Amino acid sequence: MFLFFWTIIVIGLNLLHGRSFWINLPWEVYLIFLLSLLQLTTDLSKKVIPVIDFVVFFLYMMTNSSYFGYVNWTSLVVFAIMALFFTAITLFIGNQFKKGDHR
Repeated sequence: MFLFFWTIIVIGLNLLHGRSFWINLPWEVYLIFLLSLLQLTTDLSKKVIPVIDFVVFFLYMMTNSSYFGYVNWTSLVVFAIMALFFTAITLFIGNQFKKGDHR
């Protein structure tokens, strides 16, 4: 529900300000939840999931950086640090999904 309402609000703001439909959508959040779902539904080892997450996030940031101009080695270091951060968030959310609601 969280992602649904967030998407509806962003689309509404885009239409209100006359921007394209796809601008400012929370693609990073979609990717975090998609990779958390991958962690839940597959039987991959605990060592493989973080590697997949890191590679996907790093490639995602590399493809998005091409829109913003020159990419040098310092930006690659920043991308790697951010990929580690997003991987940690994804693993945390995936583990919370695994625990479930025990009320």
